[in-house]
Amino acid sequence: MKHIFLFLVSSFLIHSLPAQTITELFVALPDSSVLGISKAEREKIIKYSLDNKNAENAYEDIRNYNLQYALEIIDIKNGYLKLVGAIEGKWDMCYWNLGNGAKLVVAYEEGCGPVCIVEQFDFYRFENNLFTPLSTNTIIPEIYNDFFVGNVEQQKKLLDKNDITATLLFEIPRTGKNIVARWGNENSADVYKPYALGN
Repeated sequence: MKHIFLFLVSSFLIHSLPAQTITELFVALPDSSVLGISKAEREKIIKYSLDNKNAENAYEDIRNYNLQYALEIIDIKNGYLKLVGAIEGKWDMCYWNLGNGAKLVVAYEEGCGPVCIVEQFDFYRFENNLFTPLSTNTIIPEIYNDFFVGNVEQQKKLLDKNDITATLLFEIPRTGKNIVARWGNENSADVYKPYALGN
């Protein structure tokens, strides 16, 4: 009886500890920030993806274990992971330690059809095992117009006239702290040079 009690107490303590690693945060995130994938399915994805070294390994997991998604990258040390599978575009997440056990967590989805756009850019403060949503605008200021050379309105009209799509896309970091903004889209960098300062 003593052993059963100790097991129950230790099991309770383990399950009540705050999520600390990127994989624990991945499972704990609200479903709405993870393509609607249930927590149970995310646990299954992690189970089969832990040994993945590249995209090929991830797609093998998808085929072998009848999954819709797998993790191409699980970087526990740097707090980053990248999901692949039934998605046109990309989905990845990372976190930064804020101190006092709090974390800033981001889940980023980029959808690509004829052009790529930001589908979801969710920021959370994770503290005391709770995710508190943060407005993207409090983290990422409105910078789209900052990329244009010269008169912004004239450049936008020229883009429309020349049927060139330019959106703002982002790269969240696997290492470091900086989120990189990319301006452009399906055209080559040379196409955008007359309109923009660059990334």
